[in-house]
Amino acid sequence: MDQALFAIVIPKLARNMHFLGILYATIIYYYRGDVADNTTSGIKDLPADSILSHYDFVIIGGGTAGAVLASRLSEHDYWNVLLIEAGGHETTLSEVPMLAAHQQLSDIDWKYKIESQDTACLAMNEKRCRWSRGKVLGGSSAINNMLYARGNPLDFEDWTKHGHLQGWGYNDVLPYFKKSEDNKDPSLADTTYHSAGGYLTVSNASANTPLAEAFMEAVQEMGYDVHDINGQRQTGFMIPQGTIRNGSRCSTAKAFLRPARLRKNLHVILNTQVTRIVINNETNYATGVELFKNNTRYYVGVEKEVLLSAGPINSPQLLMLSGIGPEKHLKEMGIPVIYNSSHVGKNLQDHIGLGGLMFLTNQQVSLTHNRTETANAVYNYAAERNGVLTIMGGVEGLAFINSRPGGNLSKEQPDIGLNLVSGSTVTGLNGFKTWKTHGLKELYYDTMYKSILYKDVWSAVPILLKPKSRGEILLRSADPFEYPKIVANYLTEKEDVDTLVRGIKFALDLAETDPLRQFESRLHDVLFPVCSAVVRHSHDFWECMVRHYTVSLNNQAGTAKMGFKWDKTAVVDPKLNVFGVSGLRVVDASVLPTLVSANSNAVVIMIAEKAADMIKAAWRHEPAVHNKIVSTKAKIINDPFIIY
Repeated sequence: MDQALFAIVIPKLARNMHFLGILYATIIYYYRGDVADNTTSGIKDLPADSILSHYDFVIIGGGTAGAVLASRLSEHDYWNVLLIEAGGHETTLSEVPMLAAHQQLSDIDWKYKIESQDTACLAMNEKRCRWSRGKVLGGSSAINNMLYARGNPLDFEDWTKHGHLQGWGYNDVLPYFKKSEDNKDPSLADTTYHSAGGYLTVSNASANTPLAEAFMEAVQEMGYDVHDINGQRQTGFMIPQGTIRNGSRCSTAKAFLRPARLRKNLHVILNTQVTRIVINNETNYATGVELFKNNTRYYVGVEKEVLLSAGPINSPQLLMLSGIGPEKHLKEMGIPVIYNSSHVGKNLQDHIGLGGLMFLTNQQVSLTHNRTETANAVYNYAAERNGVLTIMGGVEGLAFINSRPGGNLSKEQPDIGLNLVSGSTVTGLNGFKTWKTHGLKELYYDTMYKSILYKDVWSAVPILLKPKSRGEILLRSADPFEYPKIVANYLTEKEDVDTLVRGIKFALDLAETDPLRQFESRLHDVLFPVCSAVVRHSHDFWECMVRHYTVSLNNQAGTAKMGFKWDKTAVVDPKLNVFGVSGLRVVDASVLPTLVSANSNAVVIMIAEKAADMIKAAWRHEPAVHNKIVSTKAKIINDPFIIY
């Protein structure tokens, strides 16, 4: 179908078909064997009756980290590796960068909610913010905004300085960032800080709106540099790079598992939930896992290690279900205590920001429904893999600033991140109701934001990079299928509020610069009624706003903290081994002692790369399981399902 004919046919289809349906159908037409149907990628779901009785390594979670581990460990063809994922394959529309938010609240999202609290999320239903986590092969790398940011070098130096975590300094981890990377910008790939040829494609969107350039000019007017924020210095701005390959999402499933799909020693099993890590009571050695697939429970043994990569919510949940956690809490749940690890689930951190900070403009320069939901946009994406639909969630500016009073703009570690979006972060793009993914009450949406649904706007999301507040993950019961309690404790520390308010004021100042004033940018100055009692635009006013419209950037971390045994708050050692149990490691964002000053996706990939090398080194001279054991099938557990 050529473009001229396409432009005639699509408007007729649109009368009877939603835009997303048109886009889906068009992608199918042009790319049946690639973008359109991920099941044709060759990553096959192992039938339950083909699961072996024992593997060298069992990886729990096929997400961001698990996919990397499975790929790297199966490079040794004499090791048998089983990767277990609770979800299924990525969807067709998850491939489209602009539609990142459409995957939230879908079947490939765990759809978590935090517990109600009185310090934040006050405008949300039940005062509970939503958390999106990927329940899909590739995990959250299959539903996130794809922004590629590694954090500040000082983040890693702080780990070594304050936690004495030798081997995790910036110079130690940089090679692992580079190992994964296939950067498509030649000016970056040839530098000290980047590389080409890795599994993970990193590139720019193929198109930008006029706002992208204006954002960069505006920040320069405010004294910041525009440069590679993943290079020598982080503080500054850039038009973001992301995990995009040929205009489509490059999740870790696509990047790492597809090249490994023909390896006979790698088994991948989908739509399967691990219910318990089995630990020998006498030796405290992890001997296998119990898993649940097709209403049947199985036991699979492990000869070397169980690798827990279920993420910062599910990993501590599984540790506790398996008897590793705070003794008092486990006893309350009726779970036998294998090892009293008092801080499993503690130290929970997240990046949060203010939602709904938007600026109206009098020019047609932003990503509105009527300019993205067009035949041209669909054709350019489906046939050429370019155009506005390659812009990652509409984010066209990525910033890291130091808002501390009297701080040096260019040298100090940033405390505020800023996502600059060429559209609305509330009404959404392409007909998607982003406010619903936040959990915002419909009353607030109707009275404050519905009126600007089709208007030209740009948005700023100030992000708290180094929160002082800490939350925790707790079990509701010993039932592995019941979601845990997520106690976020957002904004319980006043310093977090003060930092976020400074970030908001920076965004307001940014809107007053000449490059953005040329579009006559003006704040969408509609306030929450409950904030009307304080002076408008004062510190107290913005504190009220951020406590009401709190949004998570879904960079949760820290719930199985890395440290040394003398650190009573640590759960795993610097090689990610779980204290008190042999043959068990945690490899995901849970192990971060503190959040890095960036999105967590790139950091988790780095951790998995480094973990794979540490695991290879530990078992280099040990025999493989299939040299010792005849390949029998996994044991079916016929006992009634045990809830301790």
